Amino acid sequence: MTRKIVIAAFLIGLTSLVAPTWLAAPALAHHSAARFDFSIRDVKWSGTVKEFKAENPHTHLVLEVSDSKGIRDVEFTAHSLNNIYRNGWRPGTVKVGDKITVITAPRKDGVEGGYVLTMIMADGKKF
Repeated sequence: MTRKIVIAAFLIGLTSLVAPTWLAAPALAHHSAARFDFSIRDVKWSGTVKEFKAENPHTHLVLEVSDSKGIRDVEFTAHSLNNIYRNGWRPGTVKVGDKITVITAPRKDGVEGGYVLTMIMADGKKF
């Protein structure tokens, strides 16, 4: 009986080493928001949408910002597709070329951009 258990354990171990990746259990992971300073929740950016990808795990936004520092692209991260949908976003709500304002939590490393907490469209609609 002991010999059968040892052989079974050996075969299971060997199979796990050579099994195709599609047999592996999916890894549980999450893209951390630790790089953002959520104690500051009022950094405002206005600009023209250059890129908007509403997707999981996080929405990606690039604004073309024009201010005293000049014209440049600034990247932002936002909630997941599920969260922004629950807050009123629908496909086509934000389009390339739209003028919007975002209220963000800034990045801790000092790089421009941040985590979008609120998006305000040109007509005043928020989500």
